[in-house]
Amino acid sequence: MPNLVSARPASVIVANNMIMEAETAHVLQTCQMLAAFARIGCRVTYVWPAYGPMVQALAELPIDRRPIPCRTRYGKARYAEFAARLMPEVRGLGGADSVVVSRSLGVAVACQWLTPRLVLELHQDLSPLARLVLPLLGRRVRWVAISGSLREHLIGDYRLPAAHVAACHDAVDFPRFAQAEPLPQAARPWPAGVDRAAPVHLYYGTLRPERGLDLISRAASGLPGHGFVLIGGTPAEVEAARARGLDRPNVLVLPAVAHAAIPRLLRSYHSVLLPYTRAVGTHRWMSPLKLFEVLASGTPAVVSRLGPVTEVVDENQVAFIDPDDLDSLTVQLTRLAEQPEAARARADGGQRLVGDCHTWDQRARAILALAET
Repeated sequence: MPNLVSARPASVIVANNMIMEAETAHVLQTCQMLAAFARIGCRVTYVWPAYGPMVQALAELPIDRRPIPCRTRYGKARYAEFAARLMPEVRGLGGADSVVVSRSLGVAVACQWLTPRLVLELHQDLSPLARLVLPLLGRRVRWVAISGSLREHLIGDYRLPAAHVAACHDAVDFPRFAQAEPLPQAARPWPAGVDRAAPVHLYYGTLRPERGLDLISRAASGLPGHGFVLIGGTPAEVEAARARGLDRPNVLVLPAVAHAAIPRLLRSYHSVLLPYTRAVGTHRWMSPLKLFEVLASGTPAVVSRLGPVTEVVDENQVAFIDPDDLDSLTVQLTRLAEQPEAARARADGGQRLVGDCHTWDQRARAILALAET
């Protein structure tokens, strides 16, 4: 990360071509960054296309909200409409101390000459269309890559100046997860066929096969004395997951819950599973928001050994599995049950790591420091 000492409070204009109506990872991350910029002393304005309701997390932030009405919901027409209507807003808000931060390439192209500092954040590789647009971005643009592997890709393959690109992994609201109270035993979602004294493992997130459902199914079959609670997705995705081999007495599959409920859930089980596979489209670049939430909770984490994950943690903080080996999750969960003290030590190490190095306020300061380079 850049030198945080050089970062100073500024007027921060965050502009994203993103609908803010559902608690997706992108929306939650944006809300956390807006809150962090405000906490460290910035004047914060958020500009986005107003189409549909606003998530409660955005409505509660102490920032200036500037929704831009758009007539279209998806596609190139909405992108063009938003960028065109955004430019007068930025021109009116910008000043000598302003920084524009965006996750939208079109926003960066439209606004780069209207502000002295512009930071473009990327969470995946550039699309073929974006590569065509890349030459339109001038040298005043600074780049935030969600992982070190993505940073090296941007520098090596697109010849971006190394000094203009920083790797800033995702982060966590540490106190909210570290200090959450576990749910009472009777209130914890629990598989009907599993004893209350048995080890039970939580998965939360999208219920798609590439997120490791086959690994979980294999482990549930091989460990009938363990319980598995899967929370996420739509009712249709829940039924599809059950049909994929998860309709078992020791497995409970439930639809998604509000993100506000997650901290207590994480503190209520023996471990949390993040069994990403290489079928995840962003597996080369990702920085899973859930990884930081689980680490902050202090609950043992079982995580696929993928490159971007190993940039953040090692065997001192998590238990790794091989996403290409269907039996690896079964083996690791057996080991966790047999070696609870080692699991506890890793969880404590992971919690210290994110508390020291991966808070949203630290990330906000790093982005401001990058903008000053």
